[in-house]
Amino acid sequence: MRYWKWKIAIKFLVFSLIFNISNAQNINEKPFKLFSKSEKIEIDQYGFIYHINKDNLVKFNKEGVPIYNYSNKLLGNITQLDISNPLRPLLFYKDQGIILALDNTLSLQKSEISLNELALYQTSCISNSNFDNGIWLYDIDVNEVVKINHQAEVVFKSGNLSVILPNMQFPILKLLEKNKKLYGVTFSQIIVLDQYGSLLNTINLKATNGLIIKEENLIGYDGNFIVNYNYLDYKLDTIYQTNSYDKIVQCQEEIVGILKGNSDANSIFISK
Repeated sequence: MRYWKWKIAIKFLVFSLIFNISNAQNINEKPFKLFSKSEKIEIDQYGFIYHINKDNLVKFNKEGVPIYNYSNKLLGNITQLDISNPLRPLLFYKDQGIILALDNTLSLQKSEISLNELALYQTSCISNSNFDNGIWLYDIDVNEVVKINHQAEVVFKSGNLSVILPNMQFPILKLLEKNKKLYGVTFSQIIVLDQYGSLLNTINLKATNGLIIKEENLIGYDGNFIVNYNYLDYKLDTIYQTNSYDKIVQCQEEIVGILKGNSDANSIFISK
């Protein structure tokens, strides 16, 4: 008799957890226009859309009109576009070890930055530093976060992060700076550093398919679950279960989910 009581209690608990996950948040999805299919798509905080196809970058306004473009066939395909600062988009050409800084019209600001000349041969991802116009980089070969200033001089090296964080699952897949903090996304966790490279925190949030940084919380997406992390109580809450999106990004106050295939997207509205 006691066994059946426990079995019923466990079933009720599982049902309650599922009910809470699915009903704690109201999700409303509405189409967000991308205008055309591309290999890679990025959306900045002002709602401008960037399409990347091989070496070609095109910037669209909110009405879908292409307004600026940039291409450099000598450098090959674009590996990464960082638009965390829309006034200074960064283009990263991994195969060439080159970074280009553009302006908001996609015009080249200054001469190219050669990472090979800085002995940063295995840089795998980059991020704008809006604090001092520097650039953060991750060297996968030595598992190290590096910062260069606006004159392309190395001003910080973290050293091998495996020594500092032996239980962390590296490598870092993406870097993103906001509110004077640097967030490094790994397969299952996030490492948080301050502007001087000091370790602030590690967070057990999966965000391989998108990290949105807000004042009071983080939102991560791993390709299956959109999860909220609260700074105040360190609590993780599943907002939405979906495998429809390639990634999520922030556009002004909206969350935009770019569907697999990079041909369509939805604005995702979350309310309690």
